[in-house]
Amino acid sequence: MVGDDHLKPEEADMPAPHDQEVSEDAQRRAAVAEALASVRAEGLEPSVEGLALLEAVAAGRISTEQACTAILARCRR
Repeated sequence: MVGDDHLKPEEADMPAPHDQEVSEDAQRRAAVAEALASVRAEGLEPSVEGLALLEAVAAGRISTEQACTAILARCRR
C-alpha cells in the first residue's frame, strides 16, 4: 500500500482498529439480516419485541446472549 513503507511486514496487512469496528458492525448487521431472511423464508414474522431485540443486536447495543435471555424470559411468563 502507498505510504505503508514505515510498517513492519506483518503490520502492512492488518486492518486499522476503526476498520475492525466497521467490519464487526457490518458482520452483526449481515447476520441479523440473514436471520430475518431465514425466518421470513419459513413464512414467519418476528414480533415487534423480537425485531427490536434484533435491531439492538445489529447495532451492538446488546449481545446475542442478552437477546436470547430476553426472549426466553418472555416465553417463561
